[in-house]
Amino acid sequence: MQDSFLPYVEDFESWRDSGYPDVKLETREFIDNVLKPDKKYKMWNHQLEGLLRTIYAYEVLGKKNCLLNIVTGGGKTAIMGAVIFWLKSVHNINKFLILTPNTIVRARLIQDFKDGIVFKKFEFPTKQNQILLNDLGLHVMQSGKQPQGMLDSGIILGNIQQMYSSNIGGKRNLAYIQEFVGDIAIFNDEAHNTPAGEYTNVLNLLSDKAKFRLDTTATPNRADGQEPDSEMIYYYDVTHALEDGIIKSIVVYEPEVKLLKLTYTNFETGEKKDVTELDAEFKEAEKGLAPFHWILDPEPMKKQIAIALQRHEEQKARAKNRYKPILFIVTMSIAEGERAKKMLEERFKIKTLLVTQESDEEQREDAMLIGTPDSKYDAVVSVLMLREGWDVPQVATILLLRKFSSPVYGQQVIGRGLRKIIRNQAEREILAVVDHPRLEHDWLWRLVAVSKVKPNVTDKDVYDEEEDLPDKPVIQTLIRPEKLIKIPDPEYDVEIDFKGIKDDIPDDTVEEDWKSILDRKSYEKEIWTIAKTRVDSVEMKSLKDKRVELLDGPDEFDFAMIGKYPRDELENKFKQEILSVCAGLLRETGFGGNLRGKLYKVMLDHIRTKIFAGKTLCDVDDDDIEFAMYSILEIRKNFTKSIVAGIAGTK
Repeated sequence: MQDSFLPYVEDFESWRDSGYPDVKLETREFIDNVLKPDKKYKMWNHQLEGLLRTIYAYEVLGKKNCLLNIVTGGGKTAIMGAVIFWLKSVHNINKFLILTPNTIVRARLIQDFKDGIVFKKFEFPTKQNQILLNDLGLHVMQSGKQPQGMLDSGIILGNIQQMYSSNIGGKRNLAYIQEFVGDIAIFNDEAHNTPAGEYTNVLNLLSDKAKFRLDTTATPNRADGQEPDSEMIYYYDVTHALEDGIIKSIVVYEPEVKLLKLTYTNFETGEKKDVTELDAEFKEAEKGLAPFHWILDPEPMKKQIAIALQRHEEQKARAKNRYKPILFIVTMSIAEGERAKKMLEERFKIKTLLVTQESDEEQREDAMLIGTPDSKYDAVVSVLMLREGWDVPQVATILLLRKFSSPVYGQQVIGRGLRKIIRNQAEREILAVVDHPRLEHDWLWRLVAVSKVKPNVTDKDVYDEEEDLPDKPVIQTLIRPEKLIKIPDPEYDVEIDFKGIKDDIPDDTVEEDWKSILDRKSYEKEIWTIAKTRVDSVEMKSLKDKRVELLDGPDEFDFAMIGKYPRDELENKFKQEILSVCAGLLRETGFGGNLRGKLYKVMLDHIRTKIFAGKTLCDVDDDDIEFAMYSILEIRKNFTKSIVAGIAGTK
C-alpha cells in the first residue's frame, strides 16, 4: 500500500519543529499535555508520530480518511484513544463508532475503553477537561439490546455483524445510527477487512455523518490484492519495532528434514508421498490449498511437538516465574487440530485448549482468559481462528503445523506472539517459532524481520539465552566518512584451516585489575581492512597520522572461505578456535583445564565488547567474525599470565 504522506514529510517535520503552527490553540495544548515528561505511562515515539501525523493530516491538510499501518503489539489502541479525546476536546465531535471484524477484537477493545481506562492510563485529559470523560461512556452493540445506549454514550463499539443485527426496538443498529445519531468519527480497527462487502456498505452509508475516519491495521495488503480506500499516513513495521525494542525478537527453529517428513496425500489415489519427492506437485497443490490437502502423520507431528516443547522449556527458564509462557499451535484442519490436542494432553501431559470455527461460546471465552491466572491451559491449538485481536503477550512459542498461502494470514499468526510481556523493560524478549523447512516460509520470515533462523534442530538441541536473544545492536556512525578507503575484496582459492595457536605468551607482573586492563585494549579494524589486500604497509592520515604495521592472522588462516561456510558451521568453527586458544593459554600459564569454561566466557565477552560492538555471535556479520579471527593473535597476547590469574581468582 502506498504511503500517501511522503509528499508532506518535510513540511510536517518543519511544522513539528516550529511548535505546531496553523492548528487550533486547543490542539497545541493537547499536544503539550501528551508530551509531558512526568507521566507514569508515556506513549512510545512511534505512537506520538502516528498521533501527530493524524492531527496534521486533519487540521493542516484537511484529510478525512486516514490509515495507520502499525505492527501488531505497537499500541494502536492508545493512538485511537488519543485521537478520540483530541476530537472530543478540540473539535466537539461527540460520537465515536469503533468497528471491529469479530468478537475477539471487540472483547479486547471493551477492556481498553470501558470506564475510560485508555484515556486515564495515558492521562489524555488535563485537570481542566477531566469532565469530558463523563461523555465518553461505552455502549457495546448486541442483538436485542436497548438502543438508548447509542444516544447516551460517546463511544459505540461493535463488530461488523452487529451493525446489521436488530436492537430491542426491532430496528437494525446501522439504521438506528443513520436516523438518530448525529455527526460521528469512525475508527475502523483491523482495517484490512474494509474492502469486504459488509464493511464497504457500512462505511458508504455513514460517509455523510463521518467527520473523520481513522483506519488502523498491521496488514493493509489483502490476499486478494484489495486495499482500504483510506490514505496511509504512517508506516511502522516489524523492523522498526524490533530496532526500538518494543516487540519480541523472533527466532525460527527449523527441524531436521531427515527427522521430520511432511507428507502429501493424493485424495484421488490415496497415495502418500514425502514432500521432498514432489517439489513440482507441491507448488501445484499450493495454488488450490484447502484444509484437506495437507496432513501431518502422527510420528512427524509428535517429533515437531517435542521440539516445540523443548523451545518452550527454554522460554519457561527465561520467564523466571514472572509469568506463565503459552504454547500456540496452528493447524489447517479440525482433524489435525484434534490430533495435536490429543497428543499434547495424552503423550506430553500439556493441558490444551482447541479453538475452531465450531467452538462454543465457553471455549471462546476460555481463549480470552489464556495468559491470565484464571486460565487452566498451557497450550492453545487454533484452526483458522485467533488471528485478529487475540493479543496474549504470554504467547512465547509458536508451532506451525500448516502452510501459509497468504502473507496476511502468516503475519497475523506470528503477530499473536509479538506483543512484549513486560512493557518498556530493557530485557529483550524472544518469540520462538518452530517451522518445517519444507513449508517454504522464507518469504514470511523476511516480511516479519526474523532475527535469525536456526536450521536442522532436533528435540535434543538446547540453546542458551545469549545465543537466542541477542543484545540490541549498537548503531555505529562514521565521524569522518571521507577518510574511508574503498578496497576491493581479494579473491582466494585456498581452503580455510582453523589451527590452534602456539605462540609463547610473555609473562606479566602488572598488578592492576585485570578487567580494567582488558577494557583499555582496542583492535584497529582499518588495519585489518588493508591487510586483506595483502599490502605490506600503508601510510594513512585516517590512522592517527602514523605508519601502521600490518599484522598477520592465525597461522595458515585464510579468510577467503569465510563467506562460503554455512553460517551455523562458521559460528561453531569460531567457537572452537576460541576454545583452542583458551586451552593453549591454560597449558602455557600452568592453570588447570577446569578454568577453560570461565576463560572462554571472558574472552568471548571481550570480543563481543571490543569487536562485535556489543552484539552476540549469532547477530554479527561474517566480516566481524573475520576481523575477530584476524585479531586472535593480538587478543591472545593481551591475555597475559597475570590476566589469566585474575580470571582464575574471580567468582
